[in-house]
Amino acid sequence: MATIQLVGADAAEPHSKVARRFYRPELDALRFFAFLAVYVCHSIPNSLAAAGASGRSGAGVAFVAAIKDTGNFGVCLFFLLSAFLITELLRREDEAYGPIDIGSFYLRRILRIWPLYFGITIAYWLGGYFFPALRLEPGRVISYFLLAGNWYIALHPWIQTPLRSLWSISVEEQFYLAWPLLAHYGGMRALAKASLVLVPLSLLTIYVVSSDKSYAHNTVWVNSFTQFQFFAWGALLALALDGKALRIDKVLRGTMWSLGISLWMFAAHAIKIKRAGVDVLPSQYCFGYLLVAAGSMLLLLAVLGISNGRVPRWAVYLGKISFGLYVFHETAFLIADEVQKHTAGYMPSMGLWPGQDKPALLVLNKIFSLGITVLLAVSSYHFWEIPFLRLKERFTWVRSREV
Repeated sequence: MATIQLVGADAAEPHSKVARRFYRPELDALRFFAFLAVYVCHSIPNSLAAAGASGRSGAGVAFVAAIKDTGNFGVCLFFLLSAFLITELLRREDEAYGPIDIGSFYLRRILRIWPLYFGITIAYWLGGYFFPALRLEPGRVISYFLLAGNWYIALHPWIQTPLRSLWSISVEEQFYLAWPLLAHYGGMRALAKASLVLVPLSLLTIYVVSSDKSYAHNTVWVNSFTQFQFFAWGALLALALDGKALRIDKVLRGTMWSLGISLWMFAAHAIKIKRAGVDVLPSQYCFGYLLVAAGSMLLLLAVLGISNGRVPRWAVYLGKISFGLYVFHETAFLIADEVQKHTAGYMPSMGLWPGQDKPALLVLNKIFSLGITVLLAVSSYHFWEIPFLRLKERFTWVRSREV
């Protein structure tokens, strides 16, 4: 019979050492899966998804459309996982040292996120004067600098820019503006109470915003309060587990993983909370987002506590650089498209670039793009981000992964 046990992961170590160290490589691997879900979503053209969603295409195309819609929820998993990890680190800091050091928290966030986030925003802002594909309108640049990119997108149409995914960084930074303050002044009890308030507040936001159906699938999606529930669920998981790991047999882990993916698929394909041009009731939106949250929690719990030897090192490493993967993946799309455009006429006999109507072209293009994404992320991590991450360690009370 399948069982679930909570075990103290660091029980064999002295308390002071426990407080100063928390790292689970399996969660880095999960972070890479979250990126991969988003990557697959963005790899599938909107035109193909629209054809599948129309019901006039075959079952295969409809399935691809469902995969595209489902892949969006990798962002939600990112948020839930981020809050789980940061809340656990704050819990350990509070337990070992007393009130949370607010200044150190903000410095850690700045040194982890801002160098790459603002670096690429500035690079595209300047590059747009020379390369039209990089051009960003002034309002979007200003909103990104103010960490309010999601609100700008909510009020303006999406454009095909390699930086369109950065709206989620704005949401994350908005959330963490208040989180350490709550932890400092109210401790873990305040975080628990805030999380319990955020969930119904998020559902109320979804209900109200989705009543305007003209653009609801996106205005609901990029709304900060919609996404805050995933941070809340992640924090509640961290507080409930209280630093313990899960001991689950692999059959139950597989079942939880499959169920988590199924809940994502149901929210995307059956309820259609991310499908354009579909009449979805506000109550259905609320239910769909709860399913996404439940699925995300199941995915996290399905991997939490897996022993180090069973987690592939390559997946852990790619999770370690997942921020760069996320930031650069649409730049890689742009590069791959340019390479395809300039090489298609030179090697048709080799079959490297099939005709535009063949799915093989899309698959080859996106595999090539993934390779470019990894190359850019590795380069960014080792040559740009690491110096800031080493500086970040000076303000770290509870150690996580090594740089």
